[in-house]
Amino acid sequence: MELLRYQPENNIEIGAKVPDFILVDHENKTLRLRDLIGSPAVLYFYPKDGTSGCIQEACDFRDVYTDFLELDCPVYGISPDNEVSHQDMTDKHDLPFDLCVDPDLNTIKEYGVWGEYQLNDKEAEYAKGFGFDIDESLRAWSVVRCTFLIDKDGILVHKWMNVNFRGHASSVRDQLHKSFKFDIAF
Repeated sequence: MELLRYQPENNIEIGAKVPDFILVDHENKTLRLRDLIGSPAVLYFYPKDGTSGCIQEACDFRDVYTDFLELDCPVYGISPDNEVSHQDMTDKHDLPFDLCVDPDLNTIKEYGVWGEYQLNDKEAEYAKGFGFDIDESLRAWSVVRCTFLIDKDGILVHKWMNVNFRGHASSVRDQLHKSFKFDIAF
């Protein structure tokens, strides 16, 4: 899959306050930016529950989650999937963090992580199997796998755009330690 472009092309700069949001987690609880104030947080955006890359990424975050908790940093996965799909993914893979629903794509687009992709025939067949809409020119629109590390005041500290899921959770953890361990020790 080739990412053609982000739609819209929102670019949140490091050091800027991240956009506010209202999401619902897999237990139907509301999550807002103001709920995160007071500790750092990781918001990772992913395309689709149940796909191999998204499962691997979630399990990788699960496997290093205690490292995030040591620095009082919750992790939130965000996709357009519904609460039932998120609950199923959470239960099947024993995820200790919340998966949040963005069915209207408001937060996804506000954070600039909605993208247009060009697929080949094989990729298109795979994507259709998971319910993605593919047009006649083999273009699809989906969440671009991206992660935002924000500080206790809702300021963007680091971001990863269009990431490969392999090893990504460990990279985020390592950046969290670099960004916050010194501050929290005092």
